Amino acid sequence: MPTDALPRLREALSYAYHNTKLTRDKFDAVGVLPQNIRDSPDLAMVPATTRAEYRREFPAGVLAGGATLHDPMVVRSRSSGTAYERLLSADYSYTLAERRLGALAANPPLLRVLADPETRRSVRYAAPNCSDVECALPQTTIRDRILPNGMLVLPAAHDLYATSTQMLRQAWNEIVDWRPDYLSCDPTRLAHLLRYLDHDDPQDIPGRALVMTYNFAPAFATAYLRRRLPTGMTVANSVTMSECGWVAVSCPHGTLHLNTAELWMELVDADLAPVAVGEVGELVVTSLGEPLSPRVRYLTGDLYQLLDGCPCGHRHPAVRFEGRWRNAPVCSDGSRMSMRELDDLIGAPEHLVSYRFHQHAPDRAELRYMSSTGNVSEWEHSMRDRLRARLGKVCQIVIDVTAFLPAERSGKFVTCTTAVS
Repeated sequence: MPTDALPRLREALSYAYHNTKLTRDKFDAVGVLPQNIRDSPDLAMVPATTRAEYRREFPAGVLAGGATLHDPMVVRSRSSGTAYERLLSADYSYTLAERRLGALAANPPLLRVLADPETRRSVRYAAPNCSDVECALPQTTIRDRILPNGMLVLPAAHDLYATSTQMLRQAWNEIVDWRPDYLSCDPTRLAHLLRYLDHDDPQDIPGRALVMTYNFAPAFATAYLRRRLPTGMTVANSVTMSECGWVAVSCPHGTLHLNTAELWMELVDADLAPVAVGEVGELVVTSLGEPLSPRVRYLTGDLYQLLDGCPCGHRHPAVRFEGRWRNAPVCSDGSRMSMRELDDLIGAPEHLVSYRFHQHAPDRAELRYMSSTGNVSEWEHSMRDRLRARLGKVCQIVIDVTAFLPAERSGKFVTCTTAVS
């Protein structure tokens, strides 16, 4: 983190301690006061906050004293996770706007599109649980699915690869009719829509920019989109969280940069110690200038690899998003293979439409894939060898082609999961 953010960090810690019960309890439990945090290493004295703790204390224990959820400036967001990961969070709309602006500083071309007064129309295409309105029922109208900010939420089925051709056609027709200035889309879902369109009625997608967000961006989807999108369209990847807003955005070089303009970020190992360049760690967030629901050392569950800078030269730390910790398979040597590491192994061969990897046990896993050319035996043999080299030689891996891959209960399509804790 840049040292010039330290005064804001100290101010944020003091505000959270004096105004929220959860933070005060955390500090008091270890006998630490905000004034004891003088430099960034001192922050390690403060216990981290889990999602479960935040959810348990919401709203009374995490909202600043005197604040109310009924304030017209409050935006309430529900995360798209399942089971224990689901939670409700709240921020002021202007705080979220500041975070978005801070993140976009790493991508001036995208900032120009999103900040342009002429940019009035946009669409969202994501799992229904990410959409804030009912969009899974085909009988909903466009008027039913327009958000307060004017963004149109496109119709989307809960199970991506079970989406009817009627709903796919409806989504495309609405894009054409709405004529968005930019699109905010789950890349896997948009790639599926465009693949359908290519078989039926290939057309250029409208808009000046595409923001790939809401979900992990696998290589098979991003490679297809980059071949398919119009020349000149600004394409960027962003990581957003319902709890924190815009956490990171990619620069014009394609490198992801953490939003250290508005959030204090740490990348830590399992012992909460800082990771070095080249290592993978969990992102821990402390909000800066958060008047409603300040978060202190909030464990996101997301993994990032810390990179040694970026050719763009931007001061925001360069990272690579590795996926969620709980989805990372456990290898025989005790390490975890991140979703991104698995995706690098699989790559984006021309036949690959989609895939889903699941680890049932330390010595048993399966890879199911959808293919445009049926089963590809040579590729399957190569993949089995490469996966066993990483997971362990004793791991038995079943690889099969399939016509359908299920989504998670949240509606998100996840390429990698594990039953091993």
